[in-house]
Amino acid sequence: MRNLLFLALALMLVLPFSAAGQEAGQPPSGQQLSHWLNQAARAYHAEDHEAWVEATTQLHRLRPYNQDFMTHLVKGHALTGDLNAAFDMMLKMQQQGLAADWDSVDEVESMRGTRLYDHLRDLMNEAGEPFGDVERWSTMGEDVVMPEALARDAEGERMFLGTVRDGHILVSNDDGESWEHFASPETHEQLQGVFDLVIDAENGYLWVATGHVPQFQGEPREDGVRSSLLRFDLESGELDTEFPLSSGSGRNLLGSLAVAADGTVYAADTMAPMIYRLDDEEVGLQPYFGHRNFTSLRGLALGADDRLLYIADYELGVFVIDATGGEQAWKLAVPETLNQGGIDGLFYWEGHLVAIQNGIAPQRVVRLKLGPDGLGVVAVAPVAAARPEFDTPTFGVMDDQDLYFLAGSHWQHVDAEGNPRGSLPEIAVLKLDVNAASVRAVGQEVLEQLQRQQQGQ
Repeated sequence: MRNLLFLALALMLVLPFSAAGQEAGQPPSGQQLSHWLNQAARAYHAEDHEAWVEATTQLHRLRPYNQDFMTHLVKGHALTGDLNAAFDMMLKMQQQGLAADWDSVDEVESMRGTRLYDHLRDLMNEAGEPFGDVERWSTMGEDVVMPEALARDAEGERMFLGTVRDGHILVSNDDGESWEHFASPETHEQLQGVFDLVIDAENGYLWVATGHVPQFQGEPREDGVRSSLLRFDLESGELDTEFPLSSGSGRNLLGSLAVAADGTVYAADTMAPMIYRLDDEEVGLQPYFGHRNFTSLRGLALGADDRLLYIADYELGVFVIDATGGEQAWKLAVPETLNQGGIDGLFYWEGHLVAIQNGIAPQRVVRLKLGPDGLGVVAVAPVAAARPEFDTPTFGVMDDQDLYFLAGSHWQHVDAEGNPRGSLPEIAVLKLDVNAASVRAVGQEVLEQLQRQQQGQ
């Protein structure tokens, strides 16, 4: 029986391709977001602080993990003289481990000079201090442009890396000192920008999520395929099969993959947004799960026994799908001390989710202990945060308790066509023990309360 606590805490029940969770008569959240963004912008420029707070409150309701909206509410409440509301939001941000330099924010002048302000300011400054024991495993020079994906062949002691701009797949020996080409658009015309790699060691495959974006500098495919799932032979490097997703003007882009023990592949479409499933080669990729309120789907992770599929939505947090064939999905139940915003990479490790967050400050890797049913989080522990190597950390791969991940991204360092804006920074591939002794739990009082409720105390 699923744990009743987590079912009670779940914020939204959604069914495949349905509008469940949407209030009757309400437009999709994306349309509501555009409306309130316009209202907030108008009120801000008109210096109508009360209207700005009202619009921003609605934006926070729609995107509760967006740090900018939370910061704007602190500013707005301070400007309208509602200091209790301003401090409440500031406290919520601090409890979620967010960092901010409030002394540089003019709008909160009315909050200064109080012990509470000084206390929260100091804690949020501390949250921005570097934390975590990371090891530089390899370094990608500026000749490797827009690296995006990693996959580890533990048996063959090899690491694979994919790039977006050139569509290259590189492979390294186990020390990460040198990289060679495994595949490229020059050798395999089906390759476009590489967005994810995953290895099916049991069957000897390397799965590749590839697609065309403006930053990809290869030639457009003559057949017009814009995004597809490729299957390479892990040893020979030969392309085994292609499963096209869209062609022509279709707005699709496969961005994340997960492979079950039986060989079933799950693929997240970052543009639709939709989860596709491949379990029958004759049929190909088939729509599996979607919801009109999703924003941008990022990491995928299969739980123990491939029973649950975890999906990271960049704005809305983590969702859980029953991958055994049942038509059920849940919003992952979490304590208020966890901000789920800006998750890119998502991984499962021994009853935990490990998430790479680059859409909040500080950028961080966080470990989430799951309850026995896998539907909720009972402990939150940052593993690394605000490291000097971090420059929008993105995706990676787990190997036992070690996480290998890209510490940075070139997206913010190139123009719309993938051309560098100045010198491109080196990007480190970092190695991080997610079970290290330095990992520290946060929000302990709230978490203990959740656990007491779970045990019926």
